[in-house]
Amino acid sequence: MNVEGMDSKKSGEELVKREAVKDSPFEVVTVDGYSFGAMGDYRVTEKCNSIEEVKEELSEITWNRVIQVVMILQEIKEKMSKLNKKNKKK
Repeated sequence: MNVEGMDSKKSGEELVKREAVKDSPFEVVTVDGYSFGAMGDYRVTEKCNSIEEVKEELSEITWNRVIQVVMILQEIKEKMSKLNKKNKKK
C-alpha cells in the first residue's frame, strides 16, 4: 500500500504517525502498531515492528535503495510534467 491512501485521523484517534529521518529524504510511517520507511507517498521498506528497526534499514545505502530513489524521482518528474502540460492547456 502506498502512503497517500491513508487517513491521518479517524474518530479523533491518530492512526498514522510520521517521523522524518534526519539528513535523508525518508520518513518512518507508523500505522496500527507497525512501521515502514517511506519517501513521499512511496513505501520503500517492508513492515517492521519498531521505528528503530526501520531507521536502521533506511541508513543502509544499498543498490536496491538507490534504484528505488531514482525510480521514485522519475515518477515524480513524470507526474509534474503531466500536470504542467495540463495546466498549460487551460
